[in-house]
Amino acid sequence: MVQTSAAAEQHARSRREEILQAAAALFAEKGYQRTAVREIADRAGIAPGTIYLYFDSKGDLLIELMTRLTELEELDADVAQSFQTDARSFLSVICQGRMRRLVENEEMVRAIIPQMLVQPALRERFYDQLIQPLITLLEQYVETRIEQGDIRPVDVPLTVRAVQSTFIGLLIVRILGDEELQHRWEEMPEVLATLLFEGLNPRLDQDRASADRPEASLGKEA
Repeated sequence: MVQTSAAAEQHARSRREEILQAAAALFAEKGYQRTAVREIADRAGIAPGTIYLYFDSKGDLLIELMTRLTELEELDADVAQSFQTDARSFLSVICQGRMRRLVENEEMVRAIIPQMLVQPALRERFYDQLIQPLITLLEQYVETRIEQGDIRPVDVPLTVRAVQSTFIGLLIVRILGDEELQHRWEEMPEVLATLLFEGLNPRLDQDRASADRPEASLGKEA
């Protein structure tokens, strides 16, 4: 009985994966609006009604695909492990993986993002199921880092939203065709980390240069 149940669960996971892969390919090729559920079923090699055994609607497919692209489920574990390193390194590494994943699936992202903007129901679900959980997780992370003295006290809600909005804005500008971002996308995580943790204040570089000069060290000792 246990083997039968395990086999059924494996079959369900495999079928869900087949449906999601078919939907991802068609959304990238034709766009979300122009893709019919029947076409997704045909691509997956199943009857149209079978899709509704696993997903309530085409919108569910869209949300599931975006959840995977943003790797929201993995982020919880990443945050838990992040306290083994400093906050700056965590931001850089976490951005690298997710920015790379989004670029690898850029055609599908192009097809999906407009739907989030023009369809109120999808937009609400996208915010509730992806954006808000991410905000909550990052707010908790920043608050903990502040308590530990790793980050100076800041307005946590607005800081988290500013960082998140910068990330989304960069993605949109890249999709719009910005050549600099298209050619140097892999450099952005480090640029973001530098801007966030070091800013644009020239005194930082000046202080570093002073600290590197032997006479500066002697002067301090004196």
